[in-house]
Amino acid sequence: MLRRGLSFGLIVGLGIWTGGCSSSPHVGVAECDPDAPFPDPWCLPADAGPDAADAGSDADSLIDPGTPAPQSSCSGRCLPEPSDDFAGSWPRTPFLLWVGPRALAPTSCDEARKAAGLPEDVVFFEKYRRFTGLVAPPAACEACTCAMSEGTCTGLPGSLEVRAGTCAESDASSLPFGGPDGWEGACTSANALPSGAQCNGEPCAQSVYASPLPGPSSEACPISSTPPAFVKTTDWETAGVACEAKELDEPCDPTTYRCMHNAPLPWLQCVALDGIHETCPGNYTFARYELYGEQPIDTRDCTTCECGGAPVGSACLGTLRLYSDGACAVPADNVGLSSYGEQCVNVYPVGRALGGKAITDLGYMPGICLSTGGESTGSAERDPAQAVTFCCRSPFDDEPQPPK
Repeated sequence: MLRRGLSFGLIVGLGIWTGGCSSSPHVGVAECDPDAPFPDPWCLPADAGPDAADAGSDADSLIDPGTPAPQSSCSGRCLPEPSDDFAGSWPRTPFLLWVGPRALAPTSCDEARKAAGLPEDVVFFEKYRRFTGLVAPPAACEACTCAMSEGTCTGLPGSLEVRAGTCAESDASSLPFGGPDGWEGACTSANALPSGAQCNGEPCAQSVYASPLPGPSSEACPISSTPPAFVKTTDWETAGVACEAKELDEPCDPTTYRCMHNAPLPWLQCVALDGIHETCPGNYTFARYELYGEQPIDTRDCTTCECGGAPVGSACLGTLRLYSDGACAVPADNVGLSSYGEQCVNVYPVGRALGGKAITDLGYMPGICLSTGGESTGSAERDPAQAVTFCCRSPFDDEPQPPK
């Protein structure tokens, strides 16, 4: 108000000096006349005495009450306390808040000091570090695996034959070629054929047929129940870092405002309140952020791996060894045996001697034990107990305004 009055007085005085009281379109002669009922104090000389001072005080009372408040001497930024009906529980003191991509978030509040261009003896401390934009995919469960099945194999083929035809001739005549009663597979010359033996005018020894081995006995998948290993990742798209420094001991006008350190965008002056609050104080409505603690409520897991039951693909395997002599000293051929199906091998040269045989390498081939489980469950959710609501003031509202 004083600045506006001073400017007006200088203009009036200049008009009097250059053209007399009647020359100014703004100030009448009567106003500059010392004997006027209400002389303008700006027309009076400096030594006009006590009466002039009184007149000046009276003139001040006539200045427009809507004139802006005088400039404060705050070297930071004058900020109001939260006001209006929604401000009752909000803290009174604002602070600097940075919000942006997490990868770019300040590592410490010293970055706030540097952004504000303040010396090192000004200390900012971290008041909050909160996040939003949760990225938490389901748990990646390790595939369930079960131990191989267990079983035994002791049986021999139910039928061994020497055929007077190749393996491709299913209707060829045949001769028994099995072992003695109670045979367990050791070398035997039972049912031996000499070289050149004939069957209906053709060589008997043209192929050897074996029926399938009996299937495994006493087999099972080991029973187990184990939690699978799993990996889960958690990240946040956006981070908010709130930094607070000691309030400046410098006056603001109106005096209800607080003198706070200031920093350029993207730093904002904000107030915060724990919890989720939909409405901000009326003088902090430029931006609202709802940010959460770094640790979410995380129920992600994997179902237990269960193993047991009957295996798939197990079998009994063995080898039928053919010899030219009865002592199983001169090998003639080998035939792979399995419980999967029958086997046949052609004899070369046809009609050769088949004096002995043996079944060796009889053993159990484990099957696959199927598992259940290993499926992802649960989820990760923001924890409302760690939520903080931030309400920020416009960075472009630099002049403090009287509270409404």
